[in-house]
Amino acid sequence: MLRTRLTVPTVAGALALALGLAACGSAEGGTASSSGPIKIGVVVPLTGPFAPLGIGDKAAIEQEVARINADGGVLGRDLEVTIKDDKTEVPQSVTEYNQMAGDRSYTAILSSSNVSASTAIGPSAESNKIPTIALGPVSAFKDGSNAYAFTCVAIPELYAEAVVDYLESEGVESLAIAYTSEDPYGKNGNDATVAAAEAAGIEVVVDEAIDVAATDFTAAISKVKAAEPDAFLVWVAGPASVIITKQFAGSGIPLVMTGAQASNLYVEPAGAEAEGVVMTSSIAVPGRELPAGPLKDAVDAFANPWLEQNDVYPPQFAFDGAAGIQLLVAAIEKAESSDREKVRDALESLDVLTPIGRFEFSEDDHGGIGKDAIAIVRVEDGDLKATPYSLEAFGTSLPE
Repeated sequence: MLRTRLTVPTVAGALALALGLAACGSAEGGTASSSGPIKIGVVVPLTGPFAPLGIGDKAAIEQEVARINADGGVLGRDLEVTIKDDKTEVPQSVTEYNQMAGDRSYTAILSSSNVSASTAIGPSAESNKIPTIALGPVSAFKDGSNAYAFTCVAIPELYAEAVVDYLESEGVESLAIAYTSEDPYGKNGNDATVAAAEAAGIEVVVDEAIDVAATDFTAAISKVKAAEPDAFLVWVAGPASVIITKQFAGSGIPLVMTGAQASNLYVEPAGAEAEGVVMTSSIAVPGRELPAGPLKDAVDAFANPWLEQNDVYPPQFAFDGAAGIQLLVAAIEKAESSDREKVRDALESLDVLTPIGRFEFSEDDHGGIGKDAIAIVRVEDGDLKATPYSLEAFGTSLPE
């Protein structure tokens, strides 16, 4: 059966946990039990500005775990998932993560879809020697320099290359960019876009850092309008994207967003002003338009039950959560063990198709996916539809 606990620890609870760990630190090499349920920790934002990301992750993980346990579990054992809310706060995320990482009964952890939070837990993953898959696109984990940290979402650098490829195909010669410099997602995405645009011969006429917590972006938008670029690309996550969309509407300049907006959680609040907005997304987001094949089967296996339960197609964050738990399950099965080290080793040599693409991890690639896992979609009639650019690509270059 599915056992999911949402816990918000108290100071007393943290102290009790620390004392408990001190007492049991010598247990059988400090590894997870070889019997009983296999324990997986999850830390995601369920409240705060990034709650839409974490809520999608949580619901998807619960759906997948229920399915897996109903089918007999993993290695004949149930999965037991503990889900904690990091409140979109980096210190809180680190605290919640550390409590589970220090508890040797946990086999692995899915860390926050908040990139700053997942980046911050990297040292703890390494010191606690616990395999961790970030549900946010953490560029720092890509190269495998942290042996225990992986990411299951295309990193900003990959999205930047994909969006510049698209803009180049559309004949864009000048580009304005607004980005948040306060988190790795926006900063890394901007830096990679500027580099890719330069290589493609696209002039960046505005490159403006913005405060993601602001509620008025007219100053930045005025600079963009004055520069008259062929397109305006925004690298932010959270509510700021909706505000920018509404304030920029009617400019006559094409607006381009990133995977952080690839869900109804952006489209619905942005309303009519979002019509025509283009964005990068996971290949799963336009899953209904994929041609028949292994990837379509993987997408439908998750999306159809979700659609039945929620009456809406899964947002990108839900697909990310599903892929994260599927990757951990595949690694545990390959390792034939819930031992942390064996699961880590299995992850690093994993080759598996998920709803968001094929992951081929290696010692120096803890990201695992390429540009073929990214689509370019457009808001049409309140829904996300593949652009002609991506529909053409679906016929020649899909993960299999």
